Amino acid sequence: MSKKVIISSATVDLHGDFTPIETLQQSLIQLNGVKKMRYLVNHRRDIPPIGYFDNGEINEINKVHHLMMEPIVFQNRSQVSWDSKLLLEDGGQIISFMKKKHSSSFQISVDKNNFSNINALQETEQKLKEINEENVILEQSIRKSLIPDPQIVLTLASLFTLLKPLLSKIGEKFAEDLADDLYKSSKSKYNSFISKVVDSVGVLRKNIIPKNKVLHTIFEIPGTPYIELHIKSDDINRVEKGLRPSNLLKVYKKITSLQSKLNISEIHFVLNSKNNWDFSYLITEEGKVIGTKASFKKRDKLIERIELSPTKAFSIGAEGIKYERRTI
Repeated sequence: MSKKVIISSATVDLHGDFTPIETLQQSLIQLNGVKKMRYLVNHRRDIPPIGYFDNGEINEINKVHHLMMEPIVFQNRSQVSWDSKLLLEDGGQIISFMKKKHSSSFQISVDKNNFSNINALQETEQKLKEINEENVILEQSIRKSLIPDPQIVLTLASLFTLLKPLLSKIGEKFAEDLADDLYKSSKSKYNSFISKVVDSVGVLRKNIIPKNKVLHTIFEIPGTPYIELHIKSDDINRVEKGLRPSNLLKVYKKITSLQSKLNISEIHFVLNSKNNWDFSYLITEEGKVIGTKASFKKRDKLIERIELSPTKAFSIGAEGIKYERRTI
């Protein structure tokens, strides 16, 4: 059995955030439920998870209550029979991972600790509302690092709804078909939406700290399967290139191809140096993780580096812990 680790504590941290014991108790019920919290490496959602957390309990140590969980590491690794470039990992049983709930609104999630102060966060929120004509929800998340790497998560619930008429036309053989009114109207709506997305990312990059680390932009696309697109770059032009219909058509085709082999719960892509989407990994409905050898190699190297560090930096992969602001 793995040694249990602290997930959250009922004490004031260095940011002045506090988790009440009642919140720990509510979280414990959820975390010990059917759906499991994924076990990530240093909050990295672009590479495969290590496993999941289970068997939670609340312990009191030196008069402080801690929510503790057992990290369960995937032990089984094998090559995928129908593709020699892919590897498979699982825990030997069927599991289901926790997922974030999505609305139909355009949502942007940021870590409040990526802003120098609350005023900077509020000013950024106002600029985002101006760009998106109030049609945006800014959510706050916490990754509990002193100054976490700059990361934003944009939920594009309507992306493939806007894309559908464009993708059908792009797939047709004759160029003249692209000139019809439906295509022009669909393209105009899509370009307007993407322009607002790109401008939003630009505002966030300008206001988020630290400035000396590259921004990690994650696009969530709810649906079946759930899709994540990852871009690590401060160049907002790459965001526009990544979200071009012709580029997303390749994502759609890759997903369709993999769906003929698997029941996919979620799938992740990373934008490469040529501004094309590389498949990284997926999770099946049974909780099996299938990814490229390159993605597993990247994860394994990061694990090795963390193991050599005096302060290990593994992390959880679900949100929902609420914090109160208190003065230390």
